[in-house]
Amino acid sequence: MNIMKTCIFILGIIVSTACSAGEISNDYIHESYSDVENFTLDTGDKIPSIALPDSQGEKHNLRLLSAKQNLLLVIYRGEWCPFCIGQLESFEAVLPELKAYQTRLVAVSPDDMATNKNTQRQFTQGYLFLSDSEMRLIDELGLRKNESLPHPATILIEKGGNVLWYYVDPDYKTRPSGEQMRKVLKQYLQK
Repeated sequence: MNIMKTCIFILGIIVSTACSAGEISNDYIHESYSDVENFTLDTGDKIPSIALPDSQGEKHNLRLLSAKQNLLLVIYRGEWCPFCIGQLESFEAVLPELKAYQTRLVAVSPDDMATNKNTQRQFTQGYLFLSDSEMRLIDELGLRKNESLPHPATILIEKGGNVLWYYVDPDYKTRPSGEQMRKVLKQYLQK
């Protein structure tokens, strides 16, 4: 019986380690990075004016949201992706800093509204989950990997809609962690 418990424990550690997102190189905290050829944004560009529904069906226009506050826009593959959920979980520790920097966390995936509602339940009220099931924003940003998946992206947008910083990598396992985003916020925003 003890051998079985030990095996299950070790298997759990292996699975959780295998599904942990790798942090980005600290070099990219100080400058934007994209290795996705079709990515359309650059530092200083305006975020597109696209409205997407939240889990209740209410539409939110990204440009209008950014007129009121800074945004941390996270494009993720979906609720089913452990790397995506791991990144979003790591941002929970940064929610107080986001608030101090007047920054709203907006998470966008191709998941439908019902799935986003389930995802929203996993997280605190500091997150805004939007559905891009038609991949309009994902296509506008040049992030479509294939018919149903985007490349993950993390984009910091200042109040007024201009892109301050971004990280986009075709390796879906490599993303900025919450701790790294704390450093990015400190470098690019003022309290």
